[in-house]
Amino acid sequence: MKSKVTTIRSALARIRGTGSAGNGTITAIVDASGHLRDLKLPRDAHRWGDRLAQLILDATAAAERDAATKVDKATQPLTDDQRVKAGMQAIRETFDHLDSPPDPTRMMTEAEIQAADDAYFERMNQQGWSTQW
Repeated sequence: MKSKVTTIRSALARIRGTGSAGNGTITAIVDASGHLRDLKLPRDAHRWGDRLAQLILDATAAAERDAATKVDKATQPLTDDQRVKAGMQAIRETFDHLDSPPDPTRMMTEAEIQAADDAYFERMNQQGWSTQW
């Protein structure tokens, strides 16, 4: 597992996603995280006027998609590992309930009210109480 992680970390550091717009005259390059690393514009880029910003965004979005595809491929040795799959499934099951908002029509139980109060007072005790009026 450690060897896989080391290999993947190295591969991720080398990933560059490339995207273009304006018939290939604008090119954006992003890293594995999708951070813009280079932007190539022609000398006469001003000719696009108000459309230039959108073309840059289009090239960057294409570069991000390219990088994401490369990241998926580079991480496959780890994500295909059954131990990792089982762990990810357990995490999804644990946090699935957070995706659905609470039912606003349901009354809170006394225990839920008490837990919310306790959490509030604990947070205030940690952050400090303000006496600004």
